[in-house]
Amino acid sequence: MGKIIGRNELCPCGSGKKYKKCCLTDEDRNYELLRAYKFSNDPAEIKRILSEFPEIYELKVSLFRMGFEKIEDEVSCIIEVSGKATLYDVHLEIQDGFDWDNDHMFSFYMGEDLKDRENEYSANPLGEHLISSFGESTKSASDAEIRDIKLQEGQEFLYLFDYGDELLHKVVVKSIKESNTPKPPKTNIISKTGKAPDQYDY
Repeated sequence: MGKIIGRNELCPCGSGKKYKKCCLTDEDRNYELLRAYKFSNDPAEIKRILSEFPEIYELKVSLFRMGFEKIEDEVSCIIEVSGKATLYDVHLEIQDGFDWDNDHMFSFYMGEDLKDRENEYSANPLGEHLISSFGESTKSASDAEIRDIKLQEGQEFLYLFDYGDELLHKVVVKSIKESNTPKPPKTNIISKTGKAPDQYDY
């Protein structure tokens, strides 16, 4: 995650203990500390980041094109997503929501341009980061946590599953709300509308 903390340094969380006897002993706590330390060296700011509960994002995902065929009737699902979830977690929930087979690579585009490589996050079905089918470098969907993408209410972006058949979805951030727990479920399907066409013709 970038910056290195010495084992014998005072833990940046502000406990007064050495790092090796504090956050380093707890995998989850250490992950959160390193994330906070990446953003700031200020102890007060690190403590504030560590005390934050992840926000909950309500996403509406709508299928609007399969290949060259536009989807006329609404086929969508609404998903609740923790800020700690990654785009790969969101991908897996979308796969469940539309009954896709999770057997192809995918990309999220933080906008509405399928050629925007700077804002493309991709992975294969196992979450491994590979370059896009267009041969240009992308960001890892498995490393991109929702809380760090800085989504806004009303924002729209694209999700492309299967670069060959092109199952294209629009994602809308319907709401962002506070959580009352540090570990809310990463993803959860709230509702579905319509039935997705068969993924394959055979």
